[in-house]
Amino acid sequence: MNEYKVLIRKSVFAKIKEIADYVETVSNKEHAQQYADELEKSLYILSNPIIVNAMQVSQWQTAKKYHLRAKRLITKNRKWNIIFHIEGVYVVVDAIIPSSLMK
Repeated sequence: MNEYKVLIRKSVFAKIKEIADYVETVSNKEHAQQYADELEKSLYILSNPIIVNAMQVSQWQTAKKYHLRAKRLITKNRKWNIIFHIEGVYVVVDAIIPSSLMK
């Protein structure tokens, strides 16, 4: 299977900017940019069908509020959940939310 095309909602980019702005207040601009870059790189991992197809549909209600067949990718530092769903050849990234809010 070919790679998925990753579609990212504008609200996800806004959330990453919000996160980076916060990181900058507690650290510095360079660190905030690196953090944001790592989060964005995580989004594009979702183009890999081996990774995406191996994931189960999430049972978390927090994920299901974005899409009934939502899946989630936990970031490397385990602080964020990337919520997404598959639509044909597309992976649609619906949200990025803190792990602490998953219910």
